[in-house]
Amino acid sequence: MKQLNKIKQALRPLLRIGSFNFMQKLRLERFKKSSIIIASIAVFLSLNLLFSYISIRADLSKGQAYTLSRSTKNMVKELSQKATIMLYASNNIPARLQPIQREVIDLLREYERTSGNVTVSIVEFNPVDDVKTLEKVQQAGISGFPIREQQQSEVSVTEIYFGIIVSYDKKQEVVAQALDVENLEYNLTSALFRMSSSSLPQVAVIGGDPLSIFKQVAGNLFSIQPMAVDTQAKTLLVLDQVETDITDDELATIAEYSKKGNTIIMTDGETVDGSTLQTASGEAKFHEFISTRGIVLNRDLVLSTQSEMVNLGGGGFSLLVPYPLWVVSGNFNTEASYFSGIGRLTFPWASSLEVIKKNGYTVRPIVQTSGEAWTQSDIFALDPQQIPQPRGEELGEFTLAAESTADAGNKMLVIGSSRFLQSQFLSRESQNMEFLMNVLSDYASDGKLSGIGRRIVSLYPLPNLQQSMQEFYKYANILGLPLIFAAYGAYRLMKRR
Repeated sequence: MKQLNKIKQALRPLLRIGSFNFMQKLRLERFKKSSIIIASIAVFLSLNLLFSYISIRADLSKGQAYTLSRSTKNMVKELSQKATIMLYASNNIPARLQPIQREVIDLLREYERTSGNVTVSIVEFNPVDDVKTLEKVQQAGISGFPIREQQQSEVSVTEIYFGIIVSYDKKQEVVAQALDVENLEYNLTSALFRMSSSSLPQVAVIGGDPLSIFKQVAGNLFSIQPMAVDTQAKTLLVLDQVETDITDDELATIAEYSKKGNTIIMTDGETVDGSTLQTASGEAKFHEFISTRGIVLNRDLVLSTQSEMVNLGGGGFSLLVPYPLWVVSGNFNTEASYFSGIGRLTFPWASSLEVIKKNGYTVRPIVQTSGEAWTQSDIFALDPQQIPQPRGEELGEFTLAAESTADAGNKMLVIGSSRFLQSQFLSRESQNMEFLMNVLSDYASDGKLSGIGRRIVSLYPLPNLQQSMQEFYKYANILGLPLIFAAYGAYRLMKRR
């Protein structure tokens, strides 16, 4: 015990940082003060130069918005040949766009760090003097685009070039405008996927021609075929829209395909005529087919306090009010891999789903409403000015999308809204298309492209609070800090007296 106390006493001066004398311990008193300062500056500059070659990044954003998705990393690592990513940037990029330029370069370097088969080159050129590079860029399909700059009273327009050429196995694709950081990973990965694949996975569509925006986006990764299902189709997309009539033959085809393939179904429990705001029951035969997989589609409409806005104005003025029947949700099943970069989905005139146990299938909710939702059934009020306020006991969570996975591995996703992809019902913040692309990437590519979404930061939503609690937090934020200073001032005055 005495020996232990002696050791503690010997170490105590070293552990007390405040009393640690660097001059004495390092014997610096033998040097002049100016020499010590010069040596300290030299060490500081040397360490800065050394650490400038070391890149350490920590992505703390929700959804890992600044990190390559797992699917991108896996695909890049599996490339069998060398891929080259060349960024051509003119040297006249305005200062306000240079942070975006640095973010793009950081993203490209992630591809290079992920796999030795990817080489990234940054080519900065003067579009006025370097005519040879300018011609090469323009021939590849990268065209200049004007940037409007305003300095004091002068307005100028500068034409800049900022595009990417991706090369792989004697193939070449171009991202003509690479300043779109949100979609850059998707554009680059889809280009590498197309060039490294012998053929694109097929997605068959039944129930109407797929929307043009969907074909434009999904066509980068999949072959969209609005036709009868064949053995080549990786996934079947069923659009049971209001104006669509699913025939018995089509229903039989869907049922047969779903026994072995993956299926995505968008349908209604109650159909709504958007122009007259009249309801009608959905197809009972279709509901019966879905129930064989353990998913029950209810004949109701879901309403929520979290909803899109509609314009009730007229005669030259605008009046935006929330429309509870266009439900907004961010309540996702975190065990599913479909929500990379997804923070908000909109379900126009949606019906609720129920998940039941079914032998041979694993069924789970995928998207649910917030706890401030309720339903209408039998009697429907669709006019936003006539919708009655719900009673407290009517509020709860309701399932809007559910997934059934067979023991054999094939999946079926059911979305209780046939208008899920129709842009006229969605706000700019809604990410329905991105969500569907994530699902298709998992279903149609055997998971190789799952989770490649937009490179955006998903903000944490505010919790639902009662009005009394909202008022409490409001005035606490307004008065809290002044009251603290007032109390401290009063304490000091009292102490002086």
